[in-house]
Amino acid sequence: MKLNIQLFAGNDPVDVMTYDEAHYFDIGTSTTPNVVLGGVITQLDENSNPNEQEKQYITQKSSTTKVTGFANEFPITMDLVKNEEVSEYFYEIFRDRKVGTDAQVIHYIVELWNGTGTDNVYKARKIVQTVSITGKVANPGEQINFTGSLKGGDFVDGTFNTSTKIFTATV
Repeated sequence: MKLNIQLFAGNDPVDVMTYDEAHYFDIGTSTTPNVVLGGVITQLDENSNPNEQEKQYITQKSSTTKVTGFANEFPITMDLVKNEEVSEYFYEIFRDRKVGTDAQVIHYIVELWNGTGTDNVYKARKIVQTVSITGKVANPGEQINFTGSLKGGDFVDGTFNTSTKIFTATV
């Protein structure tokens, strides 16, 4: 998948590719964080799913629409890979049918194409999401994969250091 964003370095446009955006997940506990890169994700889209309110007054020919919020959703497809931490974490949520906070993950979306001028520090967003894996596909002779969505949450803007794996919220 290719993003339709271009950066301009001088006069030459530079395409931003899918691999220029990293997805890190904190799969640890509140006392012992474990932030790891999601390495076996084969598809991860982002949908804002705006909540809209439409209203038309008697003096208007057309209605007016306002965006009142968002129902963030990231449809995901992943391979099941033994010893790959994010894959095993998400699969365990599906396998054990976990609910509530046991089915949540902290997701960091790191814009590797949008550096801050400090080594290994990039603009990023943090969001707490519910992992909702809806299905597993196991065809004969093929690797098992599973699909679902990461849902909900409000974004926190900030920066992410890819060396220390620390997110710093923008004040």
